[in-house]
Amino acid sequence: MSHRNESVVFGLTVASAAATLVSIAVSQIFLASACAIWLYTRPGPIRFPTYFLPLLAFFLSTILSLALSPNPGAGLAAVYKFWLFVMGLLAANFVTTAQRARTAMRVLIGVAAGAALVAIVQFAFLYARYQATGELADNPMAVNRITGTLGHWMTFSGGQLLVWCMAAPALAVLGRRWIPPAAIVSTAIILSFTRSAWLGSAAGFVAAARTLPRRVILAVLAPVVVAGAAASGLVYERVTMSFQADFAPNYARKAYLDVGLRMIRDNPLAGVGPGRIAEEFPRYYDGDNLDQFYYGHLHNNFVQIAAERGLIALGAALWFFVELYRSLIRMFRTASPEIRWLPMSAISALTGFLVGGAFEYNFSDSEVLMLLLFIVSIHFGVVRGPVLAADEADARSMKV
Repeated sequence: MSHRNESVVFGLTVASAAATLVSIAVSQIFLASACAIWLYTRPGPIRFPTYFLPLLAFFLSTILSLALSPNPGAGLAAVYKFWLFVMGLLAANFVTTAQRARTAMRVLIGVAAGAALVAIVQFAFLYARYQATGELADNPMAVNRITGTLGHWMTFSGGQLLVWCMAAPALAVLGRRWIPPAAIVSTAIILSFTRSAWLGSAAGFVAAARTLPRRVILAVLAPVVVAGAAASGLVYERVTMSFQADFAPNYARKAYLDVGLRMIRDNPLAGVGPGRIAEEFPRYYDGDNLDQFYYGHLHNNFVQIAAERGLIALGAALWFFVELYRSLIRMFRTASPEIRWLPMSAISALTGFLVGGAFEYNFSDSEVLMLLLFIVSIHFGVVRGPVLAADEADARSMKV
């Protein structure tokens, strides 16, 4: 492949990852274009990330579950999403230098900050409306939360979470100018009032904190403290909702876990079938208030996968995530100092994703999944690419 074509595919891949923060349609157009050019220009040997085998096992176990499902048609969307995993291949094959990795992260942080600004303005209008009506349906801390330009607040907060977690270690080499955009992203996460995003962001930061210079930690946390203090009354209101037994999202989570475990017990091998949780949920639920909460999925990645696709698929998914951590930790320990921040950015984002996924089925969210795959796959390309003099200078200066 010529250098020009390679640069085009790199640009389209980064554009696809960044577009997940604003539009899934645009993102997938960029992704398809990158794939088409890659295939058309007859690529050389493909770099497969080390998670390829567990990912293949997950695909095959999903196909097995679909084949054994009483309603295979309901699970076709799960099979369609397989093609999105090509994002990992593109990242591993075209983000091949630390310079390209820094460029990609600058684009992601910039686009995330733009989307966050839209959402912050959106919150102001939503809160004004809520103040005028007082209706729960208008409450931007509960059931009418900010979405930015995306379709759901979970998708919005999930993408912002990944970028913020990624940005914390990356600020050490990106420089002071990227602190304000990261601060805007953290403000939007706070104003999303999404507990899974709060917990995931905190966990991702903690995972990276011990490796960060003190000035980077202060640069990352100071905006969070300021924004949190400014919205402390609203944050308190949201937290108190978590202890209201009659609040639908609270009692629904107990129902999700109970129903999920019963589904796993009855269908351990292949689950109830991809796409059939909503169809089967009423049969397993003992309550009479199904109209009070959403039950299209079980709001937990691992319970959802096991209940829907079976324990074989769950084992493959666990293998996938364990292999990701293994490869990232190995690179962090063995990489030269000038690129050590890169696996730590991925570890931070992956940790945030998994902790958030304990309270939300974010593994099925196309935008969040594509962005995660991009972030955690970059190091597979960079670790084999050349180290530039500029990278060494960045590592020594630690600009923040």
